[in-house]
Amino acid sequence: MKSRLFNIHQLSYDSLTELFQELQEEKEGFVKENNQEKAKELWIYQTIIEVHKLYQNAFKLLKDKSYYEGWCQLERIEITISGLKKHFNYNNKEFFLWHIEKSVTNLQVIFPYRLFGSMEVLKKKTECSICKQEISIRNPCGHIIGEIYNGEMCHRIVTEADLMGISLVENPGNKFSVMFLKDEKTDEQVDHYNYQSIDYLFAHIHSPFEIWDLEVSEREIKKSDYANIGRNDKCTCNSGKKFKKCCELKIGEKYPHYEFIVINPTDETLLTNELKPEDNTGSII
Repeated sequence: MKSRLFNIHQLSYDSLTELFQELQEEKEGFVKENNQEKAKELWIYQTIIEVHKLYQNAFKLLKDKSYYEGWCQLERIEITISGLKKHFNYNNKEFFLWHIEKSVTNLQVIFPYRLFGSMEVLKKKTECSICKQEISIRNPCGHIIGEIYNGEMCHRIVTEADLMGISLVENPGNKFSVMFLKDEKTDEQVDHYNYQSIDYLFAHIHSPFEIWDLEVSEREIKKSDYANIGRNDKCTCNSGKKFKKCCELKIGEKYPHYEFIVINPTDETLLTNELKPEDNTGSII
């Protein structure tokens, strides 16, 4: 099976789906025989396939400028790889997993999302995903969260809960809960974030497995950056405000500087972009 996945990065989404189903049928046979070791091995390979499917989908969504949907796929990849690592130690060449993990981390860094909603939930009833038994301190089922049983990972399913409150946090356990503005007139969600750094990168990478890297440093906003702008001129950041009431107030602040390093088969290209503070989300200069 390992040899069948050797060129997994070259398989299409549909081919990955077909291979996953083949493994599922094979795994069900091992489960019937109660061969837990083989069933777990096939779960590992299925999870590797799932990571690749998620990554291909995330790449396509970001190319198509479906930013939040792409962000959610990146979070799913992170969660899936975290579960896989408990049962499979891969090196930096196996199944392109290292490339995917590093790319996901780098993409999360350049996303403009900084504030998230964190729900405080009181879990009143949970059940085991393996045996479906309701779980309590006095009534454990014996299955351990994160372990593999019959070729499936054990987790808890919340069947009854109370929402106690929501907090704004910068480093959430749940990265799906991005905070968006709401249009007061239409009551619809408004995506107010600046995605220019992502657009810039994806204009220069053309396949999910093209090798690229990110270097982040810090730079200071200097008065010399605005040498040709009068204090009463409109600010160059397109805020609509006068310079003296906008970016002049930010002189002396520090901002992240991104360098995207893309390595192509024929040449090596250094791409640079700078993200300066603007309404906590940033703007590309």
